Amino acid sequence: MLKLATLLLASSWLIPQIFGYYFFLSKDVPRCFIEDVPHDMLVMGNYKVPRDGKDMIVFVVTAPGTKDKKHDIQAEEIMVHHATEGEGKFVFTAHDDGEHLICAYINETHPMYRAQNFKVELRFDVGEHATNYDDMAKSEHLSAIELEVRKLVDLVRDIRSQQQYLREREVNFRQISESTNSSVMWWSVLQSFVLIGSGVWQVIQLKTMFNAKKWD
Repeated sequence: MLKLATLLLASSWLIPQIFGYYFFLSKDVPRCFIEDVPHDMLVMGNYKVPRDGKDMIVFVVTAPGTKDKKHDIQAEEIMVHHATEGEGKFVFTAHDDGEHLICAYINETHPMYRAQNFKVELRFDVGEHATNYDDMAKSEHLSAIELEVRKLVDLVRDIRSQQQYLREREVNFRQISESTNSSVMWWSVLQSFVLIGSGVWQVIQLKTMFNAKKWD
């Protein structure tokens, strides 16, 4: 059993890190992802790119309601990150509620670019999962108990932020639904008036026609 446990422990160091997505990136096909997060939420992207793709792959994050720079030059960019290492990460804080667009591009102007495709692996961590608590414990000299308390505080804050965001979205959805229902109701009323008016007009026309034939 001891040998088996030792073997499993040793093999765990050989297992590569598992990423959430992997895709092939080419010059004409940028890859974009959407993270729907509330404001003040921390988002971390962990990536892995091939060696020959270093310095050529760029990650761009844009705010909700705007398009990425590839499609709209007026887009509000939150962050631009160049993949200078084979494995790395980028971090940003959401300044607004909503869907943040995260796109990966190839820097076509790089002198080493030869129109090749690159395999990219990417994973997103949101909220307290994006916080490096090991570095925090070292920099702030936190004990194990203090670190666990900090994790719980951050977790509760993230849960409250998510709940508030969901409540706001529910209110917006209810307002849109009520507005749509009101529009449908008034459209139905308008259709009813049109049908009634059309019926009255037809009756008047028929009555006029019959009276004209009667006098003939």
